[in-house]
Amino acid sequence: MTKIFIEAEDKTTPEHNFLKTIVDLHFPDKEVDFICIGGIGNLFNETNLNQISQAQAVEEQVLILIDADTVAKGFGFAKRKAEIEKDMQTLKLSVPYFIYPNNNDDGEVETLMESAARRDLHQVFFDCFEDYEKCVSGVKDKSGEALYNTPNLKGKLHTYMNTQKLNNKLRRKLGSGDWLFNNTNYWDLNAASLQPLKDFLAINLK
Repeated sequence: MTKIFIEAEDKTTPEHNFLKTIVDLHFPDKEVDFICIGGIGNLFNETNLNQISQAQAVEEQVLILIDADTVAKGFGFAKRKAEIEKDMQTLKLSVPYFIYPNNNDDGEVETLMESAARRDLHQVFFDCFEDYEKCVSGVKDKSGEALYNTPNLKGKLHTYMNTQKLNNKLRRKLGSGDWLFNNTNYWDLNAASLQPLKDFLAINLK
């Protein structure tokens, strides 16, 4: 058994569904329990530390998957890595961890999701959406500040799936965070960009 701690609020989120689909597809013989911590700030709170300790005490594997985020958000890969190393040293913990998107660059789990989106089949959507982003972000108020917010990456991917022609059964899944990651019309979970994550899981899943 492997317990994987992720930043998601709960299991009705795209992050959880994305990761579960990857594990089910590429590691079907592995038993995995995803622990949703509700944000990076909760990673080493008392509740999660207790769960980590209890799992390690019975020789279950524990893994951590977290966002690098960006310098603009106050972090980025280098700072996130330094922070988690410092925290684990202080807490005397040893837990394998992976920092999205690829254990090397700035970004987040949605960066990885976007890299797996089928641009080859839906290039028109991405071209139109990115034109929209440029247009909206260029509108300024009288003081020169942006008049509108542009969607974040999660919003972009949410729009990507909601604009697809889906039957009612599939559309209902979107509301529970299931963005149909197992459907090759929309996602390629064999994309090269996912290889660092798959390599990490291949080494560490029990």
